Amino acid sequence: MNESPRLQFVAVQSLLIILGFAIAAQVSPPDVYSQIVSTVVILVVTLPVSYWIAYRRD
Repeated sequence: MNESPRLQFVAVQSLLIILGFAIAAQVSPPDVYSQIVSTVVILVVTLPVSYWIAYRRD
């Protein structure tokens, strides 16, 4: 698979965000404050992980 790092970053980020929201929906209460906090946590965690996966050197 010879994708550009940018496409790989977007694909991994999209997958991790969907997975993060699915997990957060199961474990957090359904109020607005919890959803905002979980969204911030998901972005803070997934952005560096996606960057590391897409742009790591082999």
